[in-house]
Amino acid sequence: MATQDAPWADLPFHLIPTPGRGEAVNNLPVPVWIAREMTCAHNGILRGLNSIYQQSIHVAKPEDIKDLLKYTEFWCGWIREHHDAEEEFYFPEVERLTGVKGLMETNVAQHHAFMPGLEAFSKFATETKVEEYDALKLRAIVDSFGETLTKHLTDEIETLLELKAYDGAVMKKVYEEFDLKLRAGDKSVLFPMVLGTCDAGYEGGCLWPGLPGPVMSLVHYWFERKYSGVWRFSPCSTWGEKRPLTFMAKTE
Repeated sequence: MATQDAPWADLPFHLIPTPGRGEAVNNLPVPVWIAREMTCAHNGILRGLNSIYQQSIHVAKPEDIKDLLKYTEFWCGWIREHHDAEEEFYFPEVERLTGVKGLMETNVAQHHAFMPGLEAFSKFATETKVEEYDALKLRAIVDSFGETLTKHLTDEIETLLELKAYDGAVMKKVYEEFDLKLRAGDKSVLFPMVLGTCDAGYEGGCLWPGLPGPVMSLVHYWFERKYSGVWRFSPCSTWGEKRPLTFMAKTE
């Protein structure tokens, strides 16, 4: 377990409070359930970014730098796929079901606001040569968009919580379809990234993304093998256990 005073992946970009925390998931109104699910995903994104930021100044060996850059590349791909699926499927469906054109317009505009920084971060990850790695440059890029991204991820949850007036069953069905689209990526990348950024004990516990135990074992013992060095940068274990950041631990 990570100690309380050790730097971890909950900073510098603050995590989002969990909607309906303390309540049984089955008892939550659908909009709260949807917002809770999305919060878990968004907090995973933030933990991944924080993990990169915190550990970036502590890597020195070529193989460690290479793996950090690959982890960064995978993180950028994850958030890009997440927001593409929102813009191309989920947001249009929400507007269609509510009949409120432009309901998600602010959220889409926020995507565009942080996209230049995200693209610069992705370019850094894919084009930087190991021998030219500069942790301060990495941090400067993250600083250029991190707060804007955090605000967007937080604001979107409030938008979802405001959907209480609409048909819950239909809204839940659309969200589940959206979630299935998100799970269609490369399982050797997507599943280790998502599970490795999920703190199952956060704010009393959150059983997310709800994979059966055998599937989680498959991820750990099979899907993680292809990029095993990369997942050293994950802030959590496959089973959602908060763990010390690998490279911070070596310097404490």
